[in-house]
Amino acid sequence: MTNNEIEFEDIIGRYLTININNESYRIYVEESGAGIPLICLHTAGSDARQFRHILNDKKITANYRVIAFDPSLAWEIQPT
Repeated sequence: MTNNEIEFEDIIGRYLTININNESYRIYVEESGAGIPLICLHTAGSDARQFRHILNDKKITANYRVIAFDPSLAWEIQPT
């Protein structure tokens, strides 16, 4: 297999640490693009995968830093 046969998406997944009331929490986020932050927040019963088309849309990510995460999982994450 050559590199010409592999196509990577521009989405980057990583963890961030946020401090709330002197407790640090690690949360996994996926993001793509640059510019004005655009937070994608889904409703109950869904997850951040529903935003993959937005995270991969070149017209959107040219002007926005699209950020998707799963808040239901975020609140279950243990302090670091």
